[in-house]
Amino acid sequence: METELLPPLKQTLWGRLAVANFFFGGAGAGAYLVALSLPWVSATPLDRSALALGPLLVLAGFLSVAVEAGRPLRGPRVLTMVGSSWMSRESWAGGAFVALAALDFLAPWAGWRLAAAVAALFFVLAQGWVLGHCRGVMAWNVPILPLVFLVSALASGAGILGLLTPFGSREPERLALQMAALIVLSGFAWILYSVWLRQDSAVLGIFIVGHLLPLVILVVGLWSPAYASVAAALAGVGVLIGQLQAKAWLILKMGVLRPITINALLLRRES
Repeated sequence: METELLPPLKQTLWGRLAVANFFFGGAGAGAYLVALSLPWVSATPLDRSALALGPLLVLAGFLSVAVEAGRPLRGPRVLTMVGSSWMSRESWAGGAFVALAALDFLAPWAGWRLAAAVAALFFVLAQGWVLGHCRGVMAWNVPILPLVFLVSALASGAGILGLLTPFGSREPERLALQMAALIVLSGFAWILYSVWLRQDSAVLGIFIVGHLLPLVILVVGLWSPAYASVAAALAGVGVLIGQLQAKAWLILKMGVLRPITINALLLRRES
């Protein structure tokens, strides 16, 4: 028999700006990774802007978490704890990604681009490990969370590229197919995570808005190629809304601390 000394309480360290950090950071890194998988992405100035959006969104995420922390000047201290802190590793990976992506944008070279992609991949996984190593929060301390963050980032990145499609992107049908595949993977990952936590019904709205509806829109666009670009943009909006909802649900609702309990029988023996 266990007695609760402290009931489960919501964590208060991270709020809406932390949600913005995880959303913008994941979407930015994901957009860069998805963009690199498209052979035409650097063929025009507009296409190259897709590669520039990635690091800018990651910077926006870092700014959000710095503002929420309330002491931006303490940021350098975080960087010194790379040996023990996943937040430190995430910061280093994000900074490396931004720097390498900027180098590639200013002086295009496959080496910069490949290194930036590796940094972006590690950055997204590190975001998941930041939460996954919070042992005090049961919903975060699960082994599949980094995988969920990776798939969510790729889906968000595809959504951003979908938004750019009406402005002149090439091969909208190919992008639509890639978006559809990533949406399916994202839906599977979030459902797996919710089943793991026995929170099946909690992600129903996320699944409908961020997955099912965008898939229907993409199918319509593929059926009518003349509307493929518009369909990709609309689907991108749905995907981004869904992923933002998912990150907000994860941080704000599921961020509940474990209860502190003690064995009542042990107490009676000591009394």
